[in-house]
Amino acid sequence: MTFKTLAKISMLALITGLTVGCATPEVQKAQADASEAKAMARQALDAANETRSCCTANEDRLNRAFKKGMYK
Repeated sequence: MTFKTLAKISMLALITGLTVGCATPEVQKAQADASEAKAMARQALDAANETRSCCTANEDRLNRAFKKGMYK
């Protein structure tokens, strides 16, 4: 192997190492952002389910009151 070929391989390895090393924190940040978004989505789903339960309970109460008024 000549010095020129060895230098090219070394430079390629160095560039690859730097690229992978720099990308790792970005991947970790993206994973953290995704986890945060997933947690926020769960909270929004919980709030929506709670609101739906309340709405259903109110609808049932109004239907009972309406039916009671119809029988009088």
